[in-house]
Amino acid sequence: MYALITGASSGIGFECAKILASKGYDLIITARSIDKLNNLKELINKEYQKEVVIIPLDISKRESLTELFTKTKDYEIEVVINNAGLGKVGMFNEVTDAEDFNMIDINVTAMHMILKHYADVMNKGYILTVASIASFAPGPKMATYYATKNYIRSYAEALRYEMKKLKKDVGITILAPGPVDTNFNDTANVTFKLKGVKADKCASYAIKRMFKKKKFATPKWSVRAASRLMRIIPHRTSMRICYKSQSKKQK
Repeated sequence: MYALITGASSGIGFECAKILASKGYDLIITARSIDKLNNLKELINKEYQKEVVIIPLDISKRESLTELFTKTKDYEIEVVINNAGLGKVGMFNEVTDAEDFNMIDINVTAMHMILKHYADVMNKGYILTVASIASFAPGPKMATYYATKNYIRSYAEALRYEMKKLKKDVGITILAPGPVDTNFNDTANVTFKLKGVKADKCASYAIKRMFKKKKFATPKWSVRAASRLMRIIPHRTSMRICYKSQSKKQK
């Protein structure tokens, strides 16, 4: 059986790859950096003696998604880690159009199409889609990022319901962490005030929840409490909190 991991070159995807290899899965790994993918392949081969198929791709490009689907169609995939995402802190007029389009292409289009495709072709198994605690409310000063994560969380929840109606034995779990110690911080141009969870611990918790086919995986109790709060308080309140929080993060 194979596990497919997108964004496998670092962070959560990298840690998920190691965990799934340790559980006996052969891997299909994708990311833009072939050097980092080769390093991961070498590690997996050495420590776990599992097959690793490398597919270097830039999933912000739609033709890359078609290539991914074509190259994986003959593999028996039981696990999909739909892991991608980037953000940017700033007022809407401080974030460039190119940065907005890049967030939408990766956080929405790629995540959507990967989730849709594998939910369709898999008859049984597990899908973990990486969202964020940001998916539960609007987010001033990270407006595009929050909106994209709202989108993928909403879409994944709907597909989870539809899979049950179709009687397909494919679980869909939504990873909604708070800060995670990855290179996301540098890309988003932020310094988190809250202590982040380590990527390996985040991945381990998420995979445990995924195999239990739980709806959400949120690693820290404080973030779980915050996510529940964000779902019940008025948006005007959550946006005021968010605006102050993002202002403190910005480098």
